[in-house]
Amino acid sequence: MIDIDKVRLSQETTNAVGNMGINARGDIIGTGGKIAAGRNQVMDQVYAVPTADQGYSPNDPLNYNQQQANMEASKAQALHDLANNLVKPTTNLEPEESAQPATPPARGSLAGSVAKTVNVNQGPAPTPAEQRKSNGPTRI
Repeated sequence: MIDIDKVRLSQETTNAVGNMGINARGDIIGTGGKIAAGRNQVMDQVYAVPTADQGYSPNDPLNYNQQQANMEASKAQALHDLANNLVKPTTNLEPEESAQPATPPARGSLAGSVAKTVNVNQGPAPTPAEQRKSNGPTRI
């Protein structure tokens, strides 16, 4: 029996194949094949929460307050423009007219062929004499 977990643990310091420069465990390999940064350090950097000195964060209270102030200002500007008749008010009472002409349905589609109505007139079956006449000429 082969214990795959035991084999994997015994080979975790082996260099991974490829150009990423890591070993099988996920450690970054530096010059000379030595570990430059462990996998835990790498994962801590990936999932680190940025602080104010590290750059922009949308959850920062200052940024959030600024965004709220910008939204309120834009709402106030829109209301000001509407009150001074600078903008045409939009209502849902008037139907919107489309600039595009109505496109005809696609020809030859499955939905189009299913939707076609066909009138079938079923009459009496033709007699043998009528069937012979309808086959065309009998002599050349």
